[in-house]
Amino acid sequence: MKKRVLTLLMASLCALTLMTSTMAPVMASAYSGEGTGIETRAEQFRWYYRTHDGEKQMRLWSVTYGVWRTDWVPVPEDWTYPGD
Repeated sequence: MKKRVLTLLMASLCALTLMTSTMAPVMASAYSGEGTGIETRAEQFRWYYRTHDGEKQMRLWSVTYGVWRTDWVPVPEDWTYPGD
């Protein structure tokens, strides 16, 4: 008898929990996009150049995050090199 009452109580609690979670109101509003101060921005990069052992090389720096994005790589032949 005690076991049956406990089982009935647990089943009722589970049913109540499921009912309240599905009946929760949804609060939606139209997004105006103004006054939030949030902007989408792309990451900004800057190429750095050097001549190492007679070879022109370049490396990409992330201005946004302050980290190098590439190692030193040779400048391609068709690349417009600012040092020329």
